[in-house]
Amino acid sequence: MDTIKELYYGNIHPYEREIKKDSEIDRLAKLVLKHDTELRKTLNESETELFGKLKDAWSELTCLNECENFIIGFRLGVQLMTEALQAD
Repeated sequence: MDTIKELYYGNIHPYEREIKKDSEIDRLAKLVLKHDTELRKTLNESETELFGKLKDAWSELTCLNECENFIIGFRLGVQLMTEALQAD
């Protein structure tokens, strides 16, 4: 099946990727989780709720930013291909 059909049928998920063990991303994700766990131990109920709201908003912002960056990169790739295929 070609890439366009794979995309149409929802078989391509560019936002999903495997994180390699012991990579920089893996190391930082573990560090974030460690600090999150330690911080939550020090918070009372209302602070924990506020911190959860902050994390949710940050996550949503990050997702929107990743989507926008994907779109920008995709458009740049198409522009590069278009220019490469143009006859001089």
